[in-house]
Amino acid sequence: MKAHATFEEHAKQHNARLFSLSQKYDTIFRANKITKEHYHGGKYDGVNRVRIMEKSEDLFTAFAAVIKLNKILTVDDAAIDLKCQQYGMLLGLLDGIWSHVRGIDSGLLPTEVQLQMLEKRLSKAKALWLQMDIGTKQPTWHMTFDGHLLHQCRLCCGIADKSDESIELQHQVIKRLKDRCRSVTSYQRREACIFKSSGEGNRRR
Repeated sequence: MKAHATFEEHAKQHNARLFSLSQKYDTIFRANKITKEHYHGGKYDGVNRVRIMEKSEDLFTAFAAVIKLNKILTVDDAAIDLKCQQYGMLLGLLDGIWSHVRGIDSGLLPTEVQLQMLEKRLSKAKALWLQMDIGTKQPTWHMTFDGHLLHQCRLCCGIADKSDESIELQHQVIKRLKDRCRSVTSYQRREACIFKSSGEGNRRR
């Protein structure tokens, strides 16, 4: 409860201007059961990110409406609609791509038809990304759109998956340790205390 109260207070202070776009975006997210989790540092966790991807087109349609109500006068409504539609489509394509490579519905091995569909989605998403001029210097972009992902799927029949439960657990453990050691004024000593406490906890387990 204390962590949740602290998170709520930080959320009020951040972008606290009344009727700001950020607050309206958060309202749209909450209406779609998408929330920033206090235990995740006030950010969207894996479940909420999945919901964002799944509802991307509906979300960006709603975003376009509130942007047009709060826009700078020189921005054209059609340009706002187009940009939001592009982002919605791009997130939808990315969701389809990664869902496709992580699970094969028809059996253990992907069929040639499925691989061809993946190739088309990758091509369409890459073209849209370049059209939007977002930037292509990320390693993930290179691995996804420059042929490595498709090659991996053809060679190894998909990509490996893993559970995030252990990662989320460690986030919570580290946060508790930081709260426990917050009274230590020296950064070096505080980090040493956290490290020592973490080691003792691991030995007990």
